[in-house]
Amino acid sequence: MSKLNIKLSISDRLYPMKINASDEEIMRKSSLKINKIIKDFSEKYAVKDNQDLLAMCALSLSVELEKKKKNDDILEKDIMQDLNMLNESLSKVIK
Repeated sequence: MSKLNIKLSISDRLYPMKINASDEEIMRKSSLKINKIIKDFSEKYAVKDNQDLLAMCALSLSVELEKKKKNDDILEKDIMQDLNMLNESLSKVIK
């Protein structure tokens, strides 16, 4: 896999990174998303300390991820239930 050296700006600091070329787009999008969340928090709340803004951003992204995992688990259970019902129906027809 080809590696790229990139610099990402997060909260007005540059972070040099060596990444897989296939990850560049998502890394850049993620960096932009983090900066947008930080900006939104700094405008919405009277928080100016970057450490606090970064912590709030991390919590926000973690909550978002956990919600998606929970929804994925529910969806997976529903799909498995549907597949089991389909399998049972097919088994009855085949017999």
